Amino acid sequence: MHDAPIYAQLISERGDIPTLVRSEARRLQRDFEWILSWDPSTGAPLPSSAARPASGKRRALSPTPDPDDRLDTPGS
Repeated sequence: MHDAPIYAQLISERGDIPTLVRSEARRLQRDFEWILSWDPSTGAPLPSSAARPASGKRRALSPTPDPDDRLDTPGS
């Protein structure tokens, strides 16, 4: 699909929207997991045995897509 000239032109004109959306969705998922790991009654993190497993470190919002979200990388 990435070898199609129309796809390459769309990416050059509009950016790689599917990659940007996936990257933002992963960031939101990490943020929600972090939020849900807090105990509202104490304002502290839940004990590690009760906390939901994190899917990775938190990142700041970035205008560039996560390289792991690229469609043209192996394993996608």
